[in-house]
Amino acid sequence: MERESISVIYEDASIVVVNKPPRMASVPSHDFPLRKTALGRVQQLYAPTGVRPYLLHRLDYDTSGVLLFGKEQKNRRPLENIFRDRRTEKIYAALVKGVPRGTSISSRLRARHSDHWIPAHTRFHIESTFPIDGSTCSLVEAIITTGRKHQVRQHFSKMRCPVVMDRTYGNTLFNRSFRKVFGLERQFLHAHHISFFHPLLKKTVRIMAPLPEDLAQTLQKLQERTTM
Repeated sequence: MERESISVIYEDASIVVVNKPPRMASVPSHDFPLRKTALGRVQQLYAPTGVRPYLLHRLDYDTSGVLLFGKEQKNRRPLENIFRDRRTEKIYAALVKGVPRGTSISSRLRARHSDHWIPAHTRFHIESTFPIDGSTCSLVEAIITTGRKHQVRQHFSKMRCPVVMDRTYGNTLFNRSFRKVFGLERQFLHAHHISFFHPLLKKTVRIMAPLPEDLAQTLQKLQERTTM
């Protein structure tokens, strides 16, 4: 079985949280057997203890960051309700093309498993802006309480400020130029923080996942170019 490090960043009696690497599926599919997914890696990690963790939510293949797992089936329902609780906040670090206006966007998005269009709201603020060869990109902190499919990516695309290197909703010409200059091979999107009320510990828990190397290096290059 292939082994790839997956970092545990929080653990208690009922939950384990990892910093998912990029280019790793959350769950198995036709293209990704269990052993190559975050679920498979975490189950392998805990196999000696007799615990078989299960996913509480998902991240896209190319998105890195905070990913939560439950430990015991008896706690599954209250733990899954974390992501139905309006107090739960997921905070993403994203690099987007241009400079988004305002501080939030509300736009209905298609439901994950149906053709229904459902409300979705993303708050954001700009951390930094960087000039790039006649254009600009912005490092933003995006905060979501809903969890629609590709929510951050779709919302910024609707604002004409797509996530840099997003192959589905992004700007192809800008991405091509950005890749050539900075060498980034995947979308600049990282699930950086999560805050939620723990239904079993009865307290608010906050967890942060550090930026992975590829995004940290890209950010450093952007900062260096800005100060030149």
